[in-house]
Amino acid sequence: MADVRLAQHDMTARLAAFTTELRAVTHVLDPDDGWFAAFGRRNGEQLQAWLTGRELPPWDAVADLLQDLAGRQGPAAAQQMGQRLRDAYDATTRAEDALPGGRETLTRRLLELDRAQREVETRERQLAAAEETARRTGREFDAERFAALRLWARDDQGRLLSRRAETRARLDALGAGVPETSSPAPAPAPVVKAVRRPRGARFAGLDETAAPTAAPVPVPAPVIPADPETETGGAPPLRGSRFAGAVRVEIRPEPRFSPTPEDHRAALDIAERLRQLRADGLNGAAHVVLCEAASGPPERLPALVAEMERTGMLSDLTTLLWEAATLPPGPLVSAAEALAEAGRERDCGQLLRQGAARPATEAGSIAAELWSAGHGKEAVTLLAALVQARTAEEAARAAATAPEVVVPLLLDAASKVSPSHHYAVTSELRRAGVA
Repeated sequence: MADVRLAQHDMTARLAAFTTELRAVTHVLDPDDGWFAAFGRRNGEQLQAWLTGRELPPWDAVADLLQDLAGRQGPAAAQQMGQRLRDAYDATTRAEDALPGGRETLTRRLLELDRAQREVETRERQLAAAEETARRTGREFDAERFAALRLWARDDQGRLLSRRAETRARLDALGAGVPETSSPAPAPAPVVKAVRRPRGARFAGLDETAAPTAAPVPVPAPVIPADPETETGGAPPLRGSRFAGAVRVEIRPEPRFSPTPEDHRAALDIAERLRQLRADGLNGAAHVVLCEAASGPPERLPALVAEMERTGMLSDLTTLLWEAATLPPGPLVSAAEALAEAGRERDCGQLLRQGAARPATEAGSIAAELWSAGHGKEAVTLLAALVQARTAEEAARAAATAPEVVVPLLLDAASKVSPSHHYAVTSELRRAGVA
């Protein structure tokens, strides 16, 4: 009995130490921005349970908060805090597993995760079929909606795979046999390496061979009107030389991305590899190929998109564009430029609308880069998605890093959504002192 009490005391102390470190992170984060805000909107009660020490959060959620920290204090600070958090997290899980019934608890958890995995896989297949049917019948609005829901399902799949892998590793550490299930085994380590590590903070404190970490919670990909011409009304226009001509004066430069015959051949080879992998049922390997293609040379992206469209690989095309939308700002701008220069405006628009899921300040930096590269229309597309998906206060944060460029773009974008959005964003920009 004394040993049991000692184990329980150790678990309580370890969890309290981890929670203290976690609150030190969230204390400096903005509750209205980034993944911290997303957790609060989706399940505020669960977030409070993590921050008060009632529950141990999954590591993928901790990594998301570290990504927010990197955005505010830089990668070095996030890396340092990530190592401290990971050490405290591992100590807590070891203490939890040492409690009486620890093996049985992990076994039940693994079975529950397996069941949830099967359910989300079924949901993803149903949404993929619905999206494909909608595209074939010309119902683009419904297709975009199904695509957004499907991306949420894929995010759930990634998180479940991560948590299953961690639970299996904890069972292995206890010397317990892992029960056989009908669900596929977790993706091998190369899958993790193929998926980009955004800004390093998300994987802070993790060894290269550690269990895979799931993708961040995305804001659902918004669907915006197809550039309607609306009256802005309401708020008076912004004046002053700092905003003069920032939107209307746009010089299209020479194309930066001119694909070579080798790029075309490589794109066709990638599409064929994808087709073969899907035919062989190797879906994990196919996803690796999509991730590699998204982060590969941007010159190849338009040809690959065209080939996937020609051969009916519409579900994989949606995934490809989503993976490209999660790239760091520089590569994302290059991908959007390559698509725009190739005349694939629809695909470029979809990519940018999905890219609006990232923090508002980062979206503003991307918009500024697009405008500087002569792609003002694409910058407005990105910001219009941001305006529609966020509150006016959040959208206004996009102008923080380069207000002289982003403020006019943001107002142009807001006017394309609705007059009320334009008025609200204008008011928030003035309140923030950038207009």
